[in-house]
Amino acid sequence: MFVSRVKVYKFRNLADQQVELSPGAVFITGLNGNGKTNLLEGIYLLTGSRSFRTNSSAELARFGDRECSIFGSVTHKSGTEELGLIFTPGERAAQLNGNPLPSITELLGRLRAVAFSPADLQLAKGAPAGRRKFLDRHMVDLQPGYLSTLMAYQRALASKSALLKQQGTSYQQLLPWNEVLAEHGGKIVDNRLNFIRSLSDKAASFHHEYAPTDGDLVLSLDSDLVREGSSSTEVILEQLERASQREIALRSPLVGPHRDDLKISIGGVDCRAYASQGQTRSVVLSMKLGVIELIESLTGEAPVVLLDDVDSELDAGRSERLFTALLSKPRQIIVTGTAAPSEKFAQVPNLQVLRVERGVVAVSQ
Repeated sequence: MFVSRVKVYKFRNLADQQVELSPGAVFITGLNGNGKTNLLEGIYLLTGSRSFRTNSSAELARFGDRECSIFGSVTHKSGTEELGLIFTPGERAAQLNGNPLPSITELLGRLRAVAFSPADLQLAKGAPAGRRKFLDRHMVDLQPGYLSTLMAYQRALASKSALLKQQGTSYQQLLPWNEVLAEHGGKIVDNRLNFIRSLSDKAASFHHEYAPTDGDLVLSLDSDLVREGSSSTEVILEQLERASQREIALRSPLVGPHRDDLKISIGGVDCRAYASQGQTRSVVLSMKLGVIELIESLTGEAPVVLLDDVDSELDAGRSERLFTALLSKPRQIIVTGTAAPSEKFAQVPNLQVLRVERGVVAVSQ
């Protein structure tokens, strides 16, 4: 799978233009603030997911403009498709081969991409919400239909939260929403458990190469529902009933997969609290590489890999191991950096080097 062409219009600080991309390794250089990351972000948006930088579509349009668009030609094992996104105030619209799609979720699965930026180094030690987002984002890569389960759960959770904020709420009023939450919550937990089991083995293998003396990397789901021993609808409903008086008193939903966390341990020690900076980098890289291999093994296609300024955050040893792992198989790898490509990357056959200056992307001479 690879992106051969990207067209942007009023997107971030990029000039309106069309960029041709190599199906293999691409290095994009330029000073900070010129648009390198914006180009990667545009490519990632074509997956149908939210940006890896912001949750606000209003930030995507060029300063002073209210709309923008991104189009990309994507080649995969079924052929080549033209994917498109048009952002207007309060609305996102998707296109496929020039025809409108009923929902932006229709893009899911047509382009799979794994992005890695310096912000991802917070994955191991940051807030649980970031780890839940990491899990769900890549689970949708593998099962686009999983998104509908997530959305149904979030809608019911929002309704229950609004009800809890009202005075005098009773359990009987909460019960219809709890029934919906129990149904979809069990599915979410089961899916997360299966995904983590598959990812843990692959990430552990990479981690052994990065940090063989740190101990085994183990990923597991930290969840109220798992501790109960069952994720069936009936058991979850019982948990929600037991928690109802506390929820009413605190005016907040206290039980469910919206409170799950991804537990990350090395050598039996919880990384979320105790990992050093170097250990954190090794763990996050191992998890990202594990996701790439998992997507490849389950779909039969390599996702597009987007690396934003990773050399600035990694020491020479980790950077070299990362590129060695990524370049071991045919993949489209798009890398940004402020300097010339590293020695390891510069030796890649048919490397395409682009330069971004004041939002204009051109082939580097």
